[in-house]
Amino acid sequence: MSETDINLLIGGPQGGGIDSAANMISRAFALAGYNVFGVREYHSNIKGRHSYIHYRIMKERPRSLKYPVDFMVALDPDTVFEHMDNVGNGTKVIYDSSFDSFELKNARMMNHDTMSRVRSILEEASLTPDMKGISAYLKSKGAEIYSIPFEKLITQNSVDGPATRYYNTLGAAITVAMLGLDEDHMDDGIRYAFRGKDKVIETNLKVVKSGYDYVKSLNLKIDNLEVFERKPRLMLSGNDAVTIGKLMGGLRFQTYYPITPASDESTLLEAHEDVKLLSRENEKLKSAGVVVVQTEDELAAVNMANGAALTGTRSATATSGPGFSLMAEGISFAGMTEIPVVVTFYQRGGPSTGLPTRNGQADLLFALNTGHGEFPRIVISSGDVEECIYDAMKALNYAQRYQMPVIHVIDKNLANTMDLIPTVDPKRVKLIKSEISNEKLIKRYMLDTSNGISPMGVFGRNIFWMTGDEHDELGHVTEDPFIRDRMMEKRMKKLETADAEIPLEDKAILFGDENADITYVTWGSQKGPILDAIEELKKDGINANLLYIKMFEPFPSEFVKKVLGRARLIINVESNMTAQAAKVIRMNTGIEIENNILKYNGRHMTLDEILKATKDIIKKNGYMVVLNNGS
Repeated sequence: MSETDINLLIGGPQGGGIDSAANMISRAFALAGYNVFGVREYHSNIKGRHSYIHYRIMKERPRSLKYPVDFMVALDPDTVFEHMDNVGNGTKVIYDSSFDSFELKNARMMNHDTMSRVRSILEEASLTPDMKGISAYLKSKGAEIYSIPFEKLITQNSVDGPATRYYNTLGAAITVAMLGLDEDHMDDGIRYAFRGKDKVIETNLKVVKSGYDYVKSLNLKIDNLEVFERKPRLMLSGNDAVTIGKLMGGLRFQTYYPITPASDESTLLEAHEDVKLLSRENEKLKSAGVVVVQTEDELAAVNMANGAALTGTRSATATSGPGFSLMAEGISFAGMTEIPVVVTFYQRGGPSTGLPTRNGQADLLFALNTGHGEFPRIVISSGDVEECIYDAMKALNYAQRYQMPVIHVIDKNLANTMDLIPTVDPKRVKLIKSEISNEKLIKRYMLDTSNGISPMGVFGRNIFWMTGDEHDELGHVTEDPFIRDRMMEKRMKKLETADAEIPLEDKAILFGDENADITYVTWGSQKGPILDAIEELKKDGINANLLYIKMFEPFPSEFVKKVLGRARLIINVESNMTAQAAKVIRMNTGIEIENNILKYNGRHMTLDEILKATKDIIKKNGYMVVLNNGS
């Protein structure tokens, strides 16, 4: 294990303090000058089932996760069984010694399917389905077992409540202590995780001391990590980043109906409805004044956002797959009536309710085609936490400039990715304001425009008619075939305008040398793992690049055709079963991508998976590699 490359997994029951443990550890390492990158995986029940956080800690800024992990902290015995194949040579497995008598049949919170699969693996290895058997299995893979008396170490501090309440703190403290990071950094992590709760902080600091004393007494320290200069950074999730971007982008009205994983964005906005931002003009604080409304359903959410946009207010809504399905008619209405509204679309595993809290990228074609009839919409995608900030700003700009619905697509993996962001620059994206007509009676849908963009009108200032039916320039209903042709062409003309005006780097980017042995194609959260894979392949003398696609409508056809036209070996990487981005590429360029790395079991894609799959494709072991790692 490299001292500057640590992969850490903390697992336990949903609601069992996993997030708090992760906050303690990430804060401790961040204060020591390290970069932290992680993904939160959680079960769809409210409390009890297995959840975990997978972190990578490096001096340089990590962009991906990998298996096997270096440390596994199990806050319950189920975690050891759930992640039996995520360990390798040198993995430190830390758990409470009371788990030693645990039998698999008593794992009340494991899925029966998972339990049966684990039992079968152990039986095939002639091992018993209990902690003794799983420990032997882990040791056969090179793991080191640390059975530690958690309860004894915790209760010696006369803590309030059951000892299990502090398993997360002790597990985190022992891990950080074994890595040789000062106790002061861990103490600061505690103060951050429980800020504002002095009594809780005091008790947890005692538990941390117990953990450090235990590691010292048994000489368990395996490293002595260097401390680097602290730099101001923000620890953000993808949900947090979109929230910040929307506020900086001038959002004033947001609607939502609660749904995973979109809700975190809206609830964070609710908590900052009266937030103040630095003025771009004079660097003084001014009120952002955002209003957030939880509606009765997603139909109401999109139509309420439409209505707010018609008053000249920058408006948006946020949802996930099932909710987006209900929004189809409202989005179609926005397309017909040229309403500038943003829909932030968090993808998760489907179909139907599917995997409510797991990753997916199977809604790309849905985003491109939702709503009946043909109408212009912009569809953009983000690939890392920092991008989420500025893409959220741009989405609001695009809606205002082109008077159409903008769909900002983010996958669940990215929504729940935690990353340290060096800085946030509100001036990086210049806000575009709609030019609202000063005329009283306006031709809201004026046909005589060179770019398809008609005069903007808002309720309360201008007079115009609005209907979901086809209409003339004033908005009156018409079925005249001549006007229908011209109005359809006018609306779609806006896509041509957007395509011409939006910079190429906001639509697609080529990372790496133009003439490479391998050209990866991807979108969304696979961006980071692939960029890291490219660096790893260099060590094997393999030169690779990445065609990273951000905008799917309007699609950068000529650029994609140019890049792929000179590629030697093309590998498409997506988290869906049908390679949807590859289909979009074929539809727009005529180029068919034969090699795919696909993952659709709902878990995040890792660096090691991509590397192994790539080498399998190179060796011609398959043109489609399906990944199934994860827990």
